[in-house]
Amino acid sequence: MISSFIAAFMIGVLGAGHCIAMCGGISGAIAHANKQTTQSNSLAPLFYNLGRITSYTLIGAIVGLTAQIGLNFGAGYDFLVILRFVSGMTLILIGLYIAQLNSAILQLEKVGRLLWRFIQPLARQFLPLKTPYHAFPLGFLWGWLPCGLVYSALTLALSTGSALSSALTMFAFGLGTFPIMFLVGSFSTKFNSLIQNTKFKRFSGLLLVLYGLHIIYIALVQLSAYGI
Repeated sequence: MISSFIAAFMIGVLGAGHCIAMCGGISGAIAHANKQTTQSNSLAPLFYNLGRITSYTLIGAIVGLTAQIGLNFGAGYDFLVILRFVSGMTLILIGLYIAQLNSAILQLEKVGRLLWRFIQPLARQFLPLKTPYHAFPLGFLWGWLPCGLVYSALTLALSTGSALSSALTMFAFGLGTFPIMFLVGSFSTKFNSLIQNTKFKRFSGLLLVLYGLHIIYIALVQLSAYGI
């Protein structure tokens, strides 16, 4: 579903500021490694983000396969539309959080903390980076960090109803976060002032709210077609 890919990409672009807030420490560590080791470590931000996008794609495939199995066992298309509605609601919450207007989304991020307790120690073993290539497994593991923005994209991916489409949706989401995350990883000091700017946070956050409302509107129209 092309619309899901575009939507996921836009979620990544508009919510990249939240990604920076969540992963800023790791990005800083990578930037520090670049300054302290050889010039070849300028590849570290690239490999870190490739690892992160790979993990998003894998998670998308897993949840998409779950939806696909559910559909094969009788779950209706209306269930997928409801998931799209939930995705819109999550987008609104993440947008309000980024705009510094509401922090309710932080409750959702607690969902993945149990799993993160096991993954985080593994990720920490790759710090400090010995080579730029170690940034790939670091990024892959860090991609499992509990994040409301990722969960919002996942509900959208889940609503595609197939493992392949869900994986591609999360890949598109990862691509949306890539540009600014890569730049911050490479030039963190130059982008810090922009990221921390209140107007920038309000603008990107409110755009996500508007996009969430748009997704909810579409879901309501689709649900009305089913008489729900």
